[in-house]
Order: sequence, then structure tokens, then C-alpha cells
Amino acid sequence: MTKKGNTILFIIAATGFNIILTVLIFIAMFFLFFVFIKPFISDTYIVFVLPVIFIVSVFLSFAVYRILLRRFLKNVDMNKYFNTDFSFKHAKNKKITTGKTNPEA
Repeated sequence: MTKKGNTILFIIAATGFNIILTVLIFIAMFFLFFVFIKPFISDTYIVFVLPVIFIVSVFLSFAVYRILLRRFLKNVDMNKYFNTDFSFKHAKNKKITTGKTNPEA
């Protein structure tokens, strides 16, 4: 398989892993909330707590993902297996302008 193919598969697998991790953390926090905290608060506060649980689970999954990705990057030679050139073809052809309309003025 080519480097570009490995890169695409890695991005798809890493995205899938991050989504699954987010769902698992959300379910775990949801369960812990209803077992330990729900008996002590009224039902009206559940509406406010569920979005907080979701946001916290997204941030926790992102933190875990970053830690695991750093460990992966330490152990794997990225240049050997993956396409590390993330430049785009249309960006190379783009001309840089200085904002002046008349360069001699």
C-alpha cells in the first residue's frame, strides 16, 4: 500500500476511534451521573446536566486521543509509512499579493 493510502486509512481509523471513544465516555459519565448524583437532585436539573456531560465527554475524549496520538508518533516513523506532505496543489499556484495596486508608486 502506498503512503497516501496509509495516510487516508489512518485518518479514517483515528476519526472512528475518536467517535467511539467519545460515545463510550459519554455513556460512562451518563451512567455515573444517574447512579451517584441523580438521587440527590431534582428532575428539573437533568435537562441542564446532560449537555454538560456531553461537552465534558467530548473534551475528555479529545484529551485521551491527543495522549494516545503522541505516544503513537513517538513509536512510529511517520516519514516511512505515511504521507507527511500536507501541501495542496492549488496553494502552490496561488500568488502572494502585497495589497498595492501600483508597485512603482
